[in-house]
Amino acid sequence: MEFIDSRLYWEGRLNRADLTDFFSISVPQASLDFAEYQARAPGNMAYDRGEKAYLAADGFAPILTDGSSTRYLAELYALTTAAIPADLSFLGALPASDVVRHPTRLVSAPLLRQVLRAINTQNALEITYQTIARPEPDRRVISPHALAYDGYRWHIRAYCHNRRSFRDFLFARILECEGPKTWLPVKVRDEEWETPVTIAIGPNPALEEGRRRVIALDYGMTDGRLDISTRLSLAFYLLKRLGLDRPIGALAPHEQHITLLNRAELEPVLPQLNPRNSTG
Repeated sequence: MEFIDSRLYWEGRLNRADLTDFFSISVPQASLDFAEYQARAPGNMAYDRGEKAYLAADGFAPILTDGSSTRYLAELYALTTAAIPADLSFLGALPASDVVRHPTRLVSAPLLRQVLRAINTQNALEITYQTIARPEPDRRVISPHALAYDGYRWHIRAYCHNRRSFRDFLFARILECEGPKTWLPVKVRDEEWETPVTIAIGPNPALEEGRRRVIALDYGMTDGRLDISTRLSLAFYLLKRLGLDRPIGALAPHEQHITLLNRAELEPVLPQLNPRNSTG
């Protein structure tokens, strides 16, 4: 039913062969499926004898499909990057598409399994971790509780028993991993993970009015403003990706199209925004 709903919504048509080929079912079974769909959504489709296909009606309304562009484009992205095979997607004739490939390291499946087990059992991992700050890796004991994606790389959000604080650990920098193993339970809350923050952006006021209107359209702003909700622990990653981690005026307006509207509100909780602070 969802397959029929999806094809009608996104392509406007489908026939029995679409069902028989995708699901390896008989023609009589496909006919029964179409009849069942018509019973559930009587006004959604009609059979066109000339095209020998069912066509979506003018007033078509999906009953099972997520009809958002976000869902379609996310699935198209997954298909284009081969993250999922074609036989797991109900999308039919795909438009020509490609994506900008960012250099990144794949997450090791065995390591991911260890991390997931540690999260699910609330246990710890002993890892050898390479940081930028030190030339040699060091051993850490961490208690993972979440995963986070910064737009380029996956992180493990975990309590570091060595540093006695919650930190982000990149999968790619974990050289060795042992566990899960029982360790002292973490009795403190990850405040940065649990604290929501809003990143408010707007067109750079130094741009002329016409360009500000274009930027507002590009980002879907309302009255020159867009509020983006995130977690405090992820906020600086977001600002960095938007190019808003630099001091005010670091770039010319034609290079920095947007501005951070609530910088003063965020500086106390994101000291990286204030160039006077040494914290980074």
